[in-house]
Amino acid sequence: MSAVTIRARHALSADASEFLSDAAVVIRDGRVFSAGPWRDAEPAGTLVEVDGVLVPGFVDAHSHLRGLPLPEHGILPRQFESWICSLGAAAALDPADEALVATAELLQTGVTAVQGFVDASADGDALEGARAALAGTSASGIRALVVLGFADRALRTPEPADGEWALVPPSGPHLPVEAVPEVAADWLATERPERVALGIGPVGGQWSTDALLEAIAAAAGDSRLHTHLHESRLHRGWLAGQPSPLDRLDAAGLLDARLSGAHAVHLTAAELDRIAAAGSSLVHCPASNEALLVGTAHVSAWLARGIPAALGVDSQNTAAPDYFDVMRAAIAQSATQGTALTAADVLAMATVGGSRALGIAGGGSIAAGSPADLLELDVEPSIEAIVATGSAGAVSRVWVAGSLAAEGGRSIVDAGPARARLRARLAADRADRERRLADLAPAVELVERLAGARS
Repeated sequence: MSAVTIRARHALSADASEFLSDAAVVIRDGRVFSAGPWRDAEPAGTLVEVDGVLVPGFVDAHSHLRGLPLPEHGILPRQFESWICSLGAAAALDPADEALVATAELLQTGVTAVQGFVDASADGDALEGARAALAGTSASGIRALVVLGFADRALRTPEPADGEWALVPPSGPHLPVEAVPEVAADWLATERPERVALGIGPVGGQWSTDALLEAIAAAAGDSRLHTHLHESRLHRGWLAGQPSPLDRLDAAGLLDARLSGAHAVHLTAAELDRIAAAGSSLVHCPASNEALLVGTAHVSAWLARGIPAALGVDSQNTAAPDYFDVMRAAIAQSATQGTALTAADVLAMATVGGSRALGIAGGGSIAAGSPADLLELDVEPSIEAIVATGSAGAVSRVWVAGSLAAEGGRSIVDAGPARARLRARLAADRADRERRLADLAPAVELVERLAGARS
């Protein structure tokens, strides 16, 4: 890869303490070779002038790679357990097109790296859909960690499903636990596109048998791990007589520095201490938490313990995502708990913390040796201004590994044809989808009532 030198009117310093005026960032082989004042630079390769503010790229540390928002399927935000039940009505869309559209839209809002969570299929080739999503993700040019998730017990009902819970129809079949070691090994051995890493994990400890958790632990090796962690208040007791999801992850050997847990809303102080000691990361998803009524994560308590903290969009958007809205939501929600996050806190979560959750070495800063994942923003050169006034519309240019990935509000890779195919498929499925929604409606309402009674 040829060298590139970016001359920026303002650039965030390596330690994020200040903005340097008239800065130079020299990029070689996709990484920052040097960064500092222009007067001290030794420019190389193509010169790029940046009139705005140059900052590290953002990280969406929890995504389901949905190209069309679920409300377009007729699935609206609601109480979490009933929302999970309603997912059965969603249209089956091409996972490659979905991932391409989702990641192209993330690039346009300044996200240069994403952790995508895809489920292992129980039908046919267990990896067909996941590999299609991997191909779509790679095609956009984004940096990514794509995690294959496994579950093997009831998603819709607690266990035992006694009383009226027994009336809730079961979700679709799960991949048999006996097949997990081979499928996980095949996934982790998949040829990896440039800038993409692979991981595995349980969809959630409350949806996993001990045998599944043990199979994931045996297959993981040094790979990254990701899971939904204590998202709902009910998850701690979802499996009657069983330890909490966190306890079961720990017992299986999954609670360590490889793991990132999304949501982490309902954790005790002692559990946060254990997570800090293990070196695991936590991913805050404020928009999703609010939409699905699960509560507010105590992020200030994470930071006070030194837990690496990241931000996730969680595919919870009604149109193209705006990562700046997620940063502002994190601050607004924390203010309700008495210890408000600062703009510097959430920018660190968006950059350094997100890179830590994805295992991106040196990511999240503009420093020698860091990945050249960068944004040009049309905002005032202050962290407070970036968070308070930034928007997807303020993203002028995006570079991933030193290559231009988005410019003028558009990704370099045209996702338009993929988006058109998704919309055509959604339109063709309309009548069947409305029937599925109607068929599921009684169960969804029942789950909402029963879950509310257990809270």
